Amino acid sequence: MDDRCVWIATTMNGINIESVLRKEFGDRWKARRSAEDVEWSNRMVDEAAQTWRRGDVLTAEQVGVVWFYNSKAEYHTDPFINGGGYPLVSETTKSVLEQFDLGHTVFHPLRLLDPTETVPTTSEPYYLLNVCNKRSMGNYEALGPEGDLRAPLNCRGGGVVYLPRGGKEKDLVVLPEALNGPDIWIDPKVPSILFLSEALASGLKTAGVDKGWGLVRASVGTL
Repeated sequence: MDDRCVWIATTMNGINIESVLRKEFGDRWKARRSAEDVEWSNRMVDEAAQTWRRGDVLTAEQVGVVWFYNSKAEYHTDPFINGGGYPLVSETTKSVLEQFDLGHTVFHPLRLLDPTETVPTTSEPYYLLNVCNKRSMGNYEALGPEGDLRAPLNCRGGGVVYLPRGGKEKDLVVLPEALNGPDIWIDPKVPSILFLSEALASGLKTAGVDKGWGLVRASVGTL
């Protein structure tokens, strides 16, 4: 194995999703809208999810502006939130990330408000983190036979998409060549985790904004 390592943000692979929802995707909004609007909302839900997982840039229509979040400004909010299945980062975290090579990464600004759309519910702005750097993790064979439920990765979609089992992300082995490039990236075959360089992970920890990322260390090498 290589002496180097990669850090994996496992939060997106967990079941604890914050109660964050774009207003146009909620039942209250849909109840007051036409059938055409509801169809558009449902289509945007699917389009946005697929675009993010592919590592493509989300459009303004897919992101929206106002999202509902049930925290309050006086409460502590993690620097990284698994918001409705998307990675949301605070303004402070964004400033730390921007000190590193982010390649093709987009920060989509959001307004996190209460359901009345009048009260901000975070003490600072948050952004939807849209990582568009795509690299192959590599050693899929090291993760067990496709479809084996005991393997660290469960295979879905005929080998197109793999879903990591929670708590098993540390068993992944990343090919050395996957480290070449920006400090944060995704593998479209493993869309529910983010890969971070050792330098970036250290930077987040030093700045005290690593809480919420669920960082685990993965080995670099080949088998």
